[in-house]
Amino acid sequence: MRYMHFCGTLCVAITSISQLIKTARDGRSQADFAQELGISQSSLCRYENGDTNPKAEVIERCMRLVHWGDQEQEPSVDELANKVRTQLGRTDQAPLRVVLSKLIDGLAAG
Repeated sequence: MRYMHFCGTLCVAITSISQLIKTARDGRSQADFAQELGISQSSLCRYENGDTNPKAEVIERCMRLVHWGDQEQEPSVDELANKVRTQLGRTDQAPLRVVLSKLIDGLAAG
C-alpha cells in the first residue's frame, strides 16, 4: 500500500504505520513526541521500528498531525470519515480498498 502525503512542496510516501509515526513526529525527539502521545519513549521506538503495532488512538493522532498539523480545531471523527469515504469512493482507488480490506482482516485475526 502506498499513500502519498503532500506537505508543502515535499511529497512523502507513507507505506507503513512506522513511517506514519515518523512523519507525524516531524523531527521532534522521541521522548517529547511520546509524552505528547501519552505513551512511553520505548513504546514509540518499538512502533517506529515496526516491532509492534500501536493502539488505534496513537494511529489516529498521528494521522491527524500528518493531515492537519497542529491546527487549533482538529476535524471531527465524522469529518475524517467523510474524507476517507470520498477518497476511497473514487474508481481509481479500488486496489487500495482491496488492500485495506485485507489489512483489516489481518488485524482482526491477529
